[in-house]
This record gives sequence, structure tokens and C-alpha cells, in this order.
Amino acid sequence: LADPLADCGTQALVDAGLDVVPRYGGGDALKEALAEEQPHMLVVRSTKVTAKMMDTCPNLKLILRAGAGFDNIDIAHASNQGIFVCNCPGKNAAAVAELALGHMLALDRRIVENVVDARQGLWNKGAYSKAAGLTGSNAPTTTT
Repeated sequence: LADPLADCGTQALVDAGLDVVPRYGGGDALKEALAEEQPHMLVVRSTKVTAKMMDTCPNLKLILRAGAGFDNIDIAHASNQGIFVCNCPGKNAAAVAELALGHMLALDRRIVENVVDARQGLWNKGAYSKAAGLTGSNAPTTTT
């Protein structure tokens, strides 16, 4: 593991019979870990995986991106080396949707500005009590 995972995720790997070796950190630390451990599989979240890193580990057969996208992995080099790369798109969709709604509310209610003023001892009730709100608006909504 190049990045921390939730305990249940790590346990699922162990339960599947895999030897899990957490070696967190990117750059030279990951390159060194790959050279020392010689894993067959590497699990990353946001740690960058470069061609030089892959070259230190001829045993590497799979890079699993625990998240969506592959922008942190040198896909072309992995393909040339016969290393499979996969990801887990959509697994964090609920968290992303919740964060988006939270930001929409924060923008509408000007929560950031309100907190900054409150920490400076200011309370501008007139400015911060005016909000369009989401009730009755055309704000995007989802149903499950």
C-alpha cells in the first residue's frame, strides 16, 4: 500500500490471502519500497507512480488505483511493461455528492465569510441572514 486505506479495505485484502505491506510515501520512498519489497500488486490512491518506479520492480503485475481516474499513474509505461492498471470509479460518488451539496449550502449561506468575521469578533447578521436557499430552487438534486 502506497497510501493509507480504510481499515476495512486493508482487512479485505488480508482476508483475500494477500500479504499487505504498508509503505506510505511517494517519490523516492515509493521507489525504494518497490525495489525492496518487489510486490506483484501496488495499491495507490493519490501517490504518483512513474516509469522509473515501475522499472525498479520487475515483479509488478497490477497497479490498483483506489479511486477514479489514472492521472497519477504512467499508463503508457505500465502498458509497455505488461503491468495491468485498474481503478474503482464511482466508489466515492456519495461522498462527492455530499461534499458538493455542502459547498452549495456554504456558498449560499456565505459560511466561510461568516466564520472569518466571527473569529475577528464581528457579527454582520444583516449580510449573512440573506440567502436564496435551496427550497424551491432549481438546484440539482438526486434521488436514490
